[in-house]
Order: sequence, then structure tokens, then C-alpha cells
Amino acid sequence: MSSEASNYSQSVEEPEDHPTFGGESGHWVSSREDGEEECCLTFDEATRGLCMLGKNDSGLKYSYLMLNVSEKGLTDISIIPTFRNVIFVNVSGNRLTRAALQVFSSMTYLLMIQADRNRITLPDLEPMVYLQVLTLNDNEISETSGIGHRLLECLELNRNRIRRVSLSPYVLENLRVLELRGNLLTTTNGIFFPSLVALYVAENRIERFEGLVTLVNLKTLHARGNRISVLDGFATSCVKLSYVNLRENRIARLAEFGKLRCLQSLETIVVSQNPVVNALPDDEDEDDAAGYRVKLIAMIPNLVRIDKGVVSDDERKDAEALRRRIVQDGSGFSEIDEDSTSAKISNGGSVMNA
Repeated sequence: MSSEASNYSQSVEEPEDHPTFGGESGHWVSSREDGEEECCLTFDEATRGLCMLGKNDSGLKYSYLMLNVSEKGLTDISIIPTFRNVIFVNVSGNRLTRAALQVFSSMTYLLMIQADRNRITLPDLEPMVYLQVLTLNDNEISETSGIGHRLLECLELNRNRIRRVSLSPYVLENLRVLELRGNLLTTTNGIFFPSLVALYVAENRIERFEGLVTLVNLKTLHARGNRISVLDGFATSCVKLSYVNLRENRIARLAEFGKLRCLQSLETIVVSQNPVVNALPDDEDEDDAAGYRVKLIAMIPNLVRIDKGVVSDDERKDAEALRRRIVQDGSGFSEIDEDSTSAKISNGGSVMNA
């Protein structure tokens, strides 16, 4: 046995007074003044949730680094700081409030907190020096102010009640992934994070994009299921944006997608289930005008994938021929929705003038 393995230690100290009763579940249960049962996590039950053996902060001993006490109906987790070597905590699926989560402020080395499906109304936990991942999905959060963990890289606030974003880019300067699916947002205003790589705002009420000019490192924008009808707000500063999902919105004109020509790295776009796509013929019908895919490629030549399909060589040739004709006609892409002159697909796979 190696010397490192011989130093194995669970590194858990049992406090002098800890509740260990409550039947098979190990919960300590009492009634509160409001009539609802209080359910406290006991030391014994918390011990059974320990996993992921690894070196502790000393680098000399092994300890359990993760504590999973999810789906237990807990209202009190004040015993958790006893496990001082834990750096990953999952307390999802309980009945925890913002106040209950404040116990984490004393756990200096926490890297990840998962607290989905609880009763949290505000996310303003005391700043934690090393916290990198915080997930508060499916809670009752209505505003985002007060999140001050400077090393935070991933923040998930999906399916809450958030109407606007009020997060500080000066504090969260390392934020790379922000998830706000299923809230009540009407705009992306307030999302000003130059470090952001992925933004998920699907299933909100967003009508317009704002503030994207600051997202210079953004690669993925997922905005499915909103109320977007115009595509203003994109900027040349979004030099890394390669994936944009606009499925299930209210875009009624193909020309709107021409506004994405400023995105030099854009390779994948999802546009299905928009009014303009539903109203257009598909490219597979040789007797119809060029479908939306060819027109999109004509406007945005760098596209590699549209919806679920990879851009084919024939589509690229048709798009190039269409683009040349539009330039020759001087009509411009702003009138591409009215274009119906040629776009018949020949047996050779190129666009022919009618």
C-alpha cells in the first residue's frame, strides 16, 4: 500500500451535540409555529450522503469531498459545516429557504452548491471565496441582485420568476455559463459579462436582444421559445458567437436573419417553427422557389448547419448563384422575402433564372 493511501482519513469530527433520532430516515422532526414540520439533517444521515474520496486541502490525507443530501424534505442543514473537507454539496429537492443556505458561508473551500427545487426567494448568499458553480433552478427567485462570488463560473437560475437581470460584471468577472431558462425576462439587458461563453435564455418572454455588444467571448446563445420578431442587437464585437438557437419565436421575415451577417464565426443557426419558415417551401421540392435554407446561406455564407441539417454542397452552390444574382440586380438582401424570380433548382444543382 502506498504512503498516500495509508494516510486515508474520513476527516469527519462528530460534534458533541448532534441529533441522531427520528426513525429510519434519521431526520430530526418537530412542529413549527406555522404548523409545518421542521426537518433537520442529522449527523448520521449526512454521513451516509458522503462520497467522492479525494485529497483534502492539506494534500496529505484523503477525505470525502462531496455531500449529497437531496430529496429528503429538509428544512435545516446546519450540521453540514461539520464536514469541513466537503467542497461539493447537493441539497436539491428539499424545503430549504435562503436563510437555511447561509450555513454555507462558513465553509471556506466550497466549490459547488446545488440547491435546485427548494423554497429560495433570493440568491444573495454571503460571498464565498472559491465557489465556482451555483445552481438554484426551480425555486421562487424573483430577482438576481446580491450574488457576489468572485470566482463563480457557472450560474443556473432556470425556471424561477426573474423579470430582469441585475448582476454585476465587475464582481462576476469570471462568469462563463449563465442559465436563465423559463423565467419572465423580456430583454437580455443586464447581461454584461465579457467572460461569458454560453447564455441560455429559452422559454422567456424576450422581445429583443440588448447588451450583446459586451459579450465578446460568447460562443453559444440559446433563445428558443421567446417572442422575438426582429434581430437587432447583434454586433461585430461578438466575434466568437458560433451557435444561435432562435427556434419557436415570431420572426416573420427572412431578411431579419441578414442582420446576423456581422457574426463572423456563426456556423450553426436554428430557425424552425418561426412564421417565416413555416410559410416557405422546402428546398427538396424542385418545382418551388429556393427554400429558406438556400436564402439563409446566401445571406450568411459561413453557415455549416441549419436546424438539424448540415449544409450540402448543392445548397452552397445554389446560395452562391442566388447571392450573385441579387448583387447583380441591386435588390439587396433586405428584399429577399420578395424574391421569387428564379430559384428553380436544376438537375445540375444550381439556381437557374426563370
